[in-house]
Amino acid sequence: MNLSEASYQARQLLAYLTPACERAEIAGSIRRGNADVKDIEIVCIPKPRPRPVFGDARPFKTELDALLYQMSQTHSSQYELKAIKGGDKYKQFLLPKAGINLDLFICTPPAQFGVQFVIRTGPADFSQWVVTQRSKGGALPDGYYVKDGAVWRLSLHGEADESIEMPSERDFLEFLGIGWVDPSKRVAKWRQHSQAVT
Repeated sequence: MNLSEASYQARQLLAYLTPACERAEIAGSIRRGNADVKDIEIVCIPKPRPRPVFGDARPFKTELDALLYQMSQTHSSQYELKAIKGGDKYKQFLLPKAGINLDLFICTPPAQFGVQFVIRTGPADFSQWVVTQRSKGGALPDGYYVKDGAVWRLSLHGEADESIEMPSERDFLEFLGIGWVDPSKRVAKWRQHSQAVT
């Protein structure tokens, strides 16, 4: 799908999903401005739904889960969804009327939105670079690692590793020491690293 049509579809869909989310943003190739778009990618923090609402046919953990279920049951809406993959952290749907897939990246603890937004904006080589430690040629400071969508500091004295707050992508990019980089200009800058000789 061309960028103009994909962007329109993504903005419409984002507006529809936003009331069920504490935060939701378009990521991936649309955000980078690629001419050819394979899928719509959205990173979101869903609003919790602590107890079932009276009359619900089934309980849902979040407002987003309830909305996605409703969308998958409504065949007359332009936002009709057909589930392809489902999980707590990642969901994929086909948008039959638009003819494109929707990839939803669900940011729930311990994941940090800033880390997830950078990774899911990409491109893939840049995403790999930012989660790879500097001693291995990447951008991530040594002594830290990325797991479950969050940056963790390695403990030195046997305590539990500590996750680092990264609410915005700027926080993560500045933590990496590279500062703000426009999504369309994000390029991995792999460094040579020495390998131990055995």
